[in-house]
Amino acid sequence: MAQIAVIVTPPGYVASLGAMVDAHARLGEVFATNAALGDYARMQTALMIAPARSGGIELVGARRFPADCQLEQLGDPRIVYLPAFQLPDPDHLPQVLGHCAALHAWLRARAAEGIAIGACGASAFHLAAAGLLDGQPCAVPPRLVGAMRRLFPRVQADVDAAIRRTDNLWTCSRDADNAALVARLFAEGFSLTLGRSIAMREPPGDAAGPLSAPLDPLVARAQLWIRERFTRSFRIADLARDLGVSHQSLIRRFRDAGSASPRAFVQRNRIDAAASMLAETSRSVTEIAQLVGYADVPSFRQVFVRLTGATPGAWRKRHRAARRTRRDA
Repeated sequence: MAQIAVIVTPPGYVASLGAMVDAHARLGEVFATNAALGDYARMQTALMIAPARSGGIELVGARRFPADCQLEQLGDPRIVYLPAFQLPDPDHLPQVLGHCAALHAWLRARAAEGIAIGACGASAFHLAAAGLLDGQPCAVPPRLVGAMRRLFPRVQADVDAAIRRTDNLWTCSRDADNAALVARLFAEGFSLTLGRSIAMREPPGDAAGPLSAPLDPLVARAQLWIRERFTRSFRIADLARDLGVSHQSLIRRFRDAGSASPRAFVQRNRIDAAASMLAETSRSVTEIAQLVGYADVPSFRQVFVRLTGATPGAWRKRHRAARRTRRDA
């Protein structure tokens, strides 16, 4: 089961934590609207919320609830998310970080395994304290730029970017863009199509980068319609009718937006879902082909090879070997 690890530094911001909790709920929606995959997200992912130091979870406003587990009990997460936390006085950062040495060691180990790690707001200091941002750019909230430069002079504090990425590490400086960071983590840890599906349900704006919706609102609606039905049998004419445009107009709008054709978009969603299941489950290739919408398995194999450059069996073998290598590193 793919684990999503959320590590909260007290007192955590409710909205920042909620960005990941809500996205995980939407992960279920992505598959629930495709009946054949209805149980996939629930059975294959687990959201685990742990404290940065032992105890329960503490949020702003003195809100508390039990942790799902402690830091040392977290297994092999697919993605790690550090929500923003309240820091009234930046001068208290050394004290806060001093209590989190175990977290910093844990983050170093996960980063070495290539796991995608995202940190929002003041949580970027945990990545810096772990030595993961030395010589690297980091998106820092404006009020904390001075503290970052003072405590970690080797980190390149970026005062302009909302989100910065360095290899498998992501930082986000603005609370309003936490949802965009979360969508990009899902794209990195699971699949680009899944990240886009989450982003489309709560559009996070330009900070979503490659996950941003097309500028043409009709194309954006069409892509969401397809994502919610890609395992089903339907005609592009059905999509055009639901959107109130002609088949030809729909094709032209996709082309003018620089997007793949509707048919190619369906294929990409199906193959991305299949690739994820090949890596995550022991289902047979035939079963996966049928689940994502292909009645004809040879056709599925042909499209899979064209879009990924590998047969389904080779894809499964390569990705499982890569995961074992990361675990054994």
